[in-house]
Order: sequence, then structure tokens, then C-alpha cells
Amino acid sequence: MAQRPGEADQEQVQPPVDDSSASQPQPRPSGRFNTFESLYYRDYRFLWAGNFLINTADWLQILTVGWLMLRLTDGNALLTGTVVGIRTLPVLIIGPWAGVLADRINRRKLMSITQICLAAVAVVFAILVASTDLNARPYAGPLQVWHLFVYVAVTGALHSMVRPVRQALIPNVVPRSSLPNAMALNATTRTSTRLLGPALGGVLIEVLGGFNWNFFLEAGAYVGVAAIMFPMRTPYQSASTALAASVWGNMKEGLAYIWKTRIILHLMLISLLPNFVFQPLVFLLPVFISDVLKGSEGLGGLLLSIMGVGGVIATMLIASVGFKLGKGRSMIIGIIVGSAAILVMAQVPWLPLTMAMFLLLGFAQTHFRVGNSTLIQTLVPDELRGRVTSVYQLDHGLIPLAVFVISLVVQFTDVALTLSVLAGGSLVIAVGFMIFAKQVRTLD
Repeated sequence: MAQRPGEADQEQVQPPVDDSSASQPQPRPSGRFNTFESLYYRDYRFLWAGNFLINTADWLQILTVGWLMLRLTDGNALLTGTVVGIRTLPVLIIGPWAGVLADRINRRKLMSITQICLAAVAVVFAILVASTDLNARPYAGPLQVWHLFVYVAVTGALHSMVRPVRQALIPNVVPRSSLPNAMALNATTRTSTRLLGPALGGVLIEVLGGFNWNFFLEAGAYVGVAAIMFPMRTPYQSASTALAASVWGNMKEGLAYIWKTRIILHLMLISLLPNFVFQPLVFLLPVFISDVLKGSEGLGGLLLSIMGVGGVIATMLIASVGFKLGKGRSMIIGIIVGSAAILVMAQVPWLPLTMAMFLLLGFAQTHFRVGNSTLIQTLVPDELRGRVTSVYQLDHGLIPLAVFVISLVVQFTDVALTLSVLAGGSLVIAVGFMIFAKQVRTLD
């Protein structure tokens, strides 16, 4: 049970990995409304800032790579959707082993190393794009379509290594009693950068007339994260027990825990649904805008930003008052509302209505993500946190398959019909969960 303000948060430390004076647990702030209570903790502020920069870079890449592929291929929907979606494919291979690594070595150092590598790759690709004249017909320069696939594959592999670490670090920098608030505020680093990153990227493309500046900015964000990790400490991290066994033994231990703890398994399974419906819309957004709304790059940035506003509203609401309907019920309602929003925008291609649906989709998706991830991180022991989190995030690796299949269907039909079928199917399944999945629905 969560502790009340003023109770001894020291009890959550078993024992701390970082023992410097700067890393020692601090008393929890008291007060009736603690919307930003987790930001009181010094180390959480560092982690929040780092995740903000990572997600800004992430959204910049999603927007820019999609439009760059669309430009290079003269509007090929299949390649555009696939190149953005394939960036999560390495999770299927690297993710579980990255989780083992996160339970065996210093999580902060792993974060720093991966960010430096990401920055180097982004700079190289930015130079490649800058050396190509994309306004020429045909375009002239060294950049080829396969370069985009290599770039997203390499950066996807590096993100696969650090993604479970980023999630596992949250309970390491705040006491357990503040974890729901910390998870909600951490979600703002995704939702707010969905507002900032695409808008900034779209403006840079429109104003500067090129794509390379977005990749240079992406590299700068990664460098900032690496620098932030050095002063951060993890006072609420338990001492690792993973080194007592082999790497393979660690893997088997994590998988056995997930299989035996069925509620964890159920939470992982339900998280598959939004990844097959909500995420493909983001990756196919350039095609949706150009074919359905008849818009340009700037409109893509605007819609993603509006989606970010919806997410920010949701995270602020959760951080302030929590889940009034319970985390389990809120998760399912989020899928229902998000699916309905996609169905409406696909059937009624009117820009003001589409903007409203993107706002609603951002709100619903964030409710699902925060509720689902908070339950996972609350239930799992810290010594298994990296491994469980990495398996939990394997659903991201299935996104490329979903995007590829959906993009193929779009190529031979149209994007509005495809999204309508997906959203309608998701809506039916989510309603079924609400009626029949009592164990998940009643979680809190």
C-alpha cells in the first residue's frame, strides 16, 4: 500500500546502489495537491530532463524520416510506413538481453554510452542528407533509400538497449509511494515532446527547406542526455542479485517470473492492442495527410502536436488526481475511446474534426500507457525490473510487422478504409475486455 506523506521512505531502499551524499533518499513533500511531487527529488529531475530530450529526438526522427522517404520515393506509402516502423524491430532480438544487462550493470552508465553512440550516428546521417540535393528531379547526391533503412535500424538497435533502462530507472530515483506520480510525469516527456518535436521539425523543414538540420538537432539532444546522466544517482535501487548467475540463467529467471505471475502476463498481452492500432496511424500519418486531408509536412507536425496536447492534459490529470476509475478500467476505456477517435477521423476527412480526434486520441492513449506501465513497475521487484520491463516492451518490436502489413494494404486499397477496419476491430475487442476480463478491469 502506498505510504502517506511524511512516512519513512527510507524503508524502500534495500540497500542503495549509489551511496554518495547527493543520492541519499529525501523526505517526501507533503501537501494536499502534489501534482509535481516527484520533481522534488533531485535525481528524478535529472531523469525527467533526460527522457524529455530523448523523446524530443525520437519524435524528430519519426517525422523527418517519414517525410524524407516520401520525398525520395515520390509518395510510396509502403516504403514510408515501413521505414519508420522498422526502427522498433530490433527490440525483438536485443530487448530481452538489454533487460538482463540492465539488471547486471550500472543503468546510468548504460544510458550515457548509448546516447553518445546515437549522437554519432545522427551526425553522420545528417551530413549524408546535407550532401544531397532533394529539390532536384531526380534528386542528386549520395543519399539512397537504403541509407534510411540502415539509419533507422542502427538507431532502433541502440534505442532497444536503452528503453528498458529508462523505464527501470524511474523507481530507482523516487520512493515507491511516489511511483504513480513519477510515472505520470514521466509520460509528459513523451506527450509534451509529441507537441514540441514534430512542430519544431515541421517548421525547420518548411522554413529552412531541408531535412538535415533536424538530424543535427537530434544528435544534440542525445549529447545532452549523456551529460545529464553523470550527476544523477539512484538512491532507491536495490543491490543487484543478477551477477550471482549466468546471463542465460538471468534470462530464464525473468521469463519464469513473468509466466508464474499471471497478472503481469495479462497486462503485457493487453498492451499489444494499441500498438497494432494507435501506432500505425503515427507512422502512416504522411500518407493520411497527403491522400485524405490533402495537406503538407507542416500539417503533420501540427496534428502530432495536438495529439501531444491531449497527452499532456491526461498526464497532468493523472498526476493530480490519479485514476479515479481505477487503473485497469481506465486502461480499457482508453483503448475504446482511442479506437473510436481513429474510426471517426477515417470516416469523416474534415480537418477541424480530425484535429479534435487527435486531441482525444492523445488523451486516451496516455491514460492506457500510464496505467499499464505503473501497474507493471509497481508489481515487479527491482532486482528483476530490467528483465521484466524488456519483455513488457517487446510489443514495440511487433510494430514493424503491423506497419508493414497495414502499409501493404494501404498501397492496394486506401488509408481511410484500412484505418476504419483496424479501429472498428479494436473497438470490438476492447468492449469485450471491459465485459469479460474482470481480473484486469478491477486492477488498481
